Order: sequence, then structure tokens, then C-alpha cells
Amino acid sequence: MTPEEAKAYIQSRGVFGSVLGLDTIGRLMQQLDHPERSIKCIHVAGTNGKGSTAHMISTVLTEAGYTTGLYTSPALIDFNERICLNDVPISDTDLADMTERVKKAADAIVADGAAEPTCFELETAIAFLYFREKQVDFAVIEVGLGGRLDATNIIPGPKCAVITKISKDHTQYLGDTLEKIAAEKAAIIKYGTGGVVMAPQSSEKVRDVIRKQAWHFGSRLYDGEQYKLEQISADLDGQTVISHSLVYHPLGQFKLGLLGRHQLENAGNALAALVAIMDQKYPLSFEAIRRGMAKVKLPGRFEILSKSPMVLIDGAHNLDGIQSFVQNLDDYFLKTKKPYKLNLYFGMLADKDVDGALKLLIPRAARVSTLTPDNERAVDAETMAEKIEKEYGQKVTAFDSPEAALDTLDSSDDVVNAFVGSLYMIGSVRQAFFENK
Repeated sequence: MTPEEAKAYIQSRGVFGSVLGLDTIGRLMQQLDHPERSIKCIHVAGTNGKGSTAHMISTVLTEAGYTTGLYTSPALIDFNERICLNDVPISDTDLADMTERVKKAADAIVADGAAEPTCFELETAIAFLYFREKQVDFAVIEVGLGGRLDATNIIPGPKCAVITKISKDHTQYLGDTLEKIAAEKAAIIKYGTGGVVMAPQSSEKVRDVIRKQAWHFGSRLYDGEQYKLEQISADLDGQTVISHSLVYHPLGQFKLGLLGRHQLENAGNALAALVAIMDQKYPLSFEAIRRGMAKVKLPGRFEILSKSPMVLIDGAHNLDGIQSFVQNLDDYFLKTKKPYKLNLYFGMLADKDVDGALKLLIPRAARVSTLTPDNERAVDAETMAEKIEKEYGQKVTAFDSPEAALDTLDSSDDVVNAFVGSLYMIGSVRQAFFENK
């Protein structure tokens, strides 16, 4: 199997949709001799901040000398980004090898009466098989959707389960209240879970759900509130922060490579997870933590692509994400001593809170354009433009490609060109930007 054939095979499984449940992934793991059981995992669930938190944990563990796997979703540009070893994407050769082995296992279970594995189930199997082959010390695993019935939850009790901030998203699958959603996500906590990190939550009822799940399975709880960071300074190259937790007080001030105040909470969650790992007798130096936090990068999340012209991209794809984006936009560009004007490019999926996002974004924008994210659930650019013009009385330009939108960047010194919305749009914009530089 060539790399091209491997990726085509994975993509072809999209016809089987997204199916929650552990039956098929369980049979697939059994056919592959259970690679997931030989890996020490750090499992990350939640609504927002999963990817940032997972990347920070992975980068610090790598800097500390551990062989570290990282499995996240979605990819911005190339599938290989989703499965990393020591922060380096899986090679095409390894991807083809792992995919061929997983395909044989999938064919075997289907022949035996099992359902066809979905894309995500195959991808998850490929990641676990790869991490076993590379004999990773730790694998940081981001949940795809929810937790309880997500394919990644086939792993035994993880060394640490991280629950980031929970808000309403995917309510058709996870429930219509924060408590129901929290219960689905907290189900990654099970027997054998070494520690549970609970991010600061907006609801005491949500906190109770997570606390009870940790208590039920005898897992030590690490409260993210105790690991909050304070921003000392910030610019477009990163931010200087300080931890006031008793455990991390010796860290003093350190550099965080990711931009935005919302990353302070994510970094605090990552620090709490690292404490949980250290408490299980895995050594980590303060210097490794400093290096990892300064080094970590997360493409597509409040990322500056260019300073002249000023081009910013952010995959803020739900209301919580948009709220964080707007706060960061104000902090870095719109409410500064020399404020910028906002040239906004927007695209979102139809099952997200489009109205809530527009309410925050449009009043800040001097110019508005729309794009269609590369996903069947997307609101097309023309429809989004008509909606904005009708509801906000603002002229909008709809573009049919990222390249066309990038041709209209405003190069004025006082303008920030910001692309925000679905990661399916952001990835296409990022790729087009660097291909055309």
C-alpha cells in the first residue's frame, strides 16, 4: 500500500459516517492484539482547549526526554499531523504500513460479521498501533467527540484524564444540558485512572459531575483552579506568565509560546496533568517544563501568519471559541494604544452557534467577507453573506476559494486581516497562504 492509497482508503470510510460506540473499535483492537493496552495514556476530553492542552503536555514530556505520542483531530492540512511522535508527524512510509495492517484487521472483523469501521475508528487504530510499534513512554490522546462512546475510550484507565472547560456543543449526541455533556466527557475516568484534572468550569453542577466520577473510581482530583497562571506581559511572539500554585511556584516567570489569555487556563490544565504524572513517580524537571511551554506551537489557533500585511487565523468554531478569539483580538489589536481596523473573513458550520458568533464579530469589523469551509455541514459563503447583509446592514463579499480571499488582503499598517471560524476553512486558508508566498 502506498501513502496515497492509505490516505484514500481512510477517506473512503467516510461513507460509513460517524458512529458512537466501542463495539467495532473493540473488535478491531482485539484483531490487532490490543495495542491500546500496552500504552501509558493521558486522555484529554472537553469542549474547548483540548488540542492546546494536549500539545502542551506532549511538548513538555518530549522536552523531558520521554518518547511521546500525540493523537489529535482534525488535521489542518495533512492527515499525518494528527499522529505525531515527539511532535513530528507520522511519516508517509509508517502511515502506509500501519494503515495496511489495520485494513487487514478491518477486513477480517467485517468478514466475521462486524460493522464496517468508520474513518475515526480506523484512524484511532492506526494511532494506537503506531504508538505501540514505536514503544512510546506516553501517548497523549485527544477525544474526538464526547468521551463515553468515543473510539479513543477503548483505552484502559489512563495515567491521567483531563477534562477541559465544558460548554454546549454536539448536543444532539451528548445531551442538552451541561451536566449531561459533562457526564459523557467524564466517562473517560474509569478504574485505573491515576489522576483527574478538572479545568475551571462555569457551573458547580458540572464540577460535581466530574468530582463524583473521580471519587467513584478512586482517582485523585487535580483542580485546575489551583493551577491558574497570571499573565505578566504579552506580544505577538508569545507571553510571559507566572504560576502561583504551591507545586509550581519554583517555576517563577516563564514563556508561553501560544498567544491569548484563554491559553493561560489551558496551560494551567497542562501543568496540573504534569503534576499528576510526577505524583505517579515519573520525573519531570522544571527546566523541561519551561522549554516545553516556550516551544509549543499550535497552527491555526490565534496564529499570526504574517506581520506585513498583518494576517491572523483562528479556528474558533463554536461560541466559547469565538468569545476567546474576540477577547484576544481586543487585547492584541482592537483596544490597544494604536488600535487596528478589522478586515474579517468568516466561515462556520451550520450546526454551530452562527448567530452568537456574528453578534460578537460583525460590530468589530470594518470590512466583512465570507468563505465556505470544506465540509458538507458548512454554511456556504453566499448564504452567510446574505444573512449578514440582511441582519446587520453591512456589505459583504463572498469568496469561492481561499486564494481569492487572500488576494484581497489589506496591507495597511493599521489593519489586521483575520480569518476565523471552522478549522475546515482555516486549514485551507493556511495552506493557500504558504503555497502562494
